[in-house]
Amino acid sequence: MTRQQLSTLLKFAVGAGLIVFLFTRLEDPAALWAQIAAANKGLLLLGTLCYAAAVAVSGLKWGLLLWAVGIPVSVSRLLSYQWQAEFFNNFLPAQVGGDVARGYALAADTRRTADAAASVLIDRFIGLLVFMVFAAVATSAMLLFGRPDGTPFTADQTVWLRLIEAGTIGVSLLLLGAVLTLISRRLKALVERLLARLPLHARTVPIWQKAAVAFDAYRDHGWTLLWVAFCSAGIVILTSINIWLIARAIQPGGISMLEVLVVNPIIVFVSLALPLAPGGLGVRQGAFALTFLLVGAGSQLGFAVGILQQALGYIVSIPGGVIWMRSGKRGAPAGPAPTADSVVPPAPSEPTAAPRA
Repeated sequence: MTRQQLSTLLKFAVGAGLIVFLFTRLEDPAALWAQIAAANKGLLLLGTLCYAAAVAVSGLKWGLLLWAVGIPVSVSRLLSYQWQAEFFNNFLPAQVGGDVARGYALAADTRRTADAAASVLIDRFIGLLVFMVFAAVATSAMLLFGRPDGTPFTADQTVWLRLIEAGTIGVSLLLLGAVLTLISRRLKALVERLLARLPLHARTVPIWQKAAVAFDAYRDHGWTLLWVAFCSAGIVILTSINIWLIARAIQPGGISMLEVLVVNPIIVFVSLALPLAPGGLGVRQGAFALTFLLVGAGSQLGFAVGILQQALGYIVSIPGGVIWMRSGKRGAPAGPAPTADSVVPPAPSEPTAAPRA
């Protein structure tokens, strides 16, 4: 067994251990399994279709960025890349694997490595930005108008919601700054000057300069960036419906759509920030349990939704694994070490952690 295979197995073990730990902390584990077994299969199927639709929209959204800079990629090839990325997202830590896989596959097909990396970066940052904006707006709406069913928040829940509101607004502003940096020549020049003062600048500055040229192409495509943001909003809605349908299949009325719009982006962010296990296994279930508890839906329902959504994610990503194996593993993130003239590495991504942002 190679060191990489051993590391992957250990990470799966960590994820499984987290799930066991969380399961033993539930109030009534037996009732949880009974709820999961009795879940409405029709609603679960609809949830699965929403998940798959979010993956497809993610691929088309990325395609808008590629077509804007003259990279000729067919819709079928885009969906192939995106499904392979979804496969790696579910079986590698966080979602780094998916972004590297699709960026590597596109670069191998088009020989436009810097443009491929730039498109992945901008796609990811805009997606995360839209997710966080949705969370900030939904949280503010809940604090202003209360729960849809009129149930009041406890004092602790109000404090946590205010912290979530402040945090999501702060992260939204940081992501907006990142997007502006990527398309602003002045800000990119400032980043270059900062990199020049850091260790390894002889290696990092040429990579940044190469990427900066690729990012400049999007300065003249404001409408494309706006359409990408609209597509990201569609993904937020699809993935939120996915979570709501799963919750409704287990416990009708357990959580409202507005509350899902609060927790969905947070779960995505936590899964990215804590890459402890492949696909966020264990971490995602903990985030579901905690966020459901904070909005008053209950940690047991959150844990059950997290388990089922992870399982549906595995099912939806299976075609990506099949495509990858049939293509001779061309989209694998493994490969030669990146150099300034060959690969500009893509950044870590958002979820279909809901699916892709």
